[in-house]
Amino acid sequence: MKKLTEEEAAKIITNASGNSSLLRNTMLAMKTGEIILVEPKDWKWKTKTPSTMCRRLEWHSSLRFTCKKAVDGSGWIIQRMA
Repeated sequence: MKKLTEEEAAKIITNASGNSSLLRNTMLAMKTGEIILVEPKDWKWKTKTPSTMCRRLEWHSSLRFTCKKAVDGSGWIIQRMA
């Protein structure tokens, strides 16, 4: 066990109770202009791509994202626009 300061605790991405994934929580914590790479090993949905999650978050909130697939197969690049 380790004691944390408020600043250290604020830097840690937490997972709220319920059905929320690490990727969803990371996307909600992104600031405008930030970019992340979602690797295939991090993506668990077999029939959907991360663009599905981007569209769902846009529909349920005021956040806007762009999602592009890397040509070399390394994953998807997600950028928060607004």
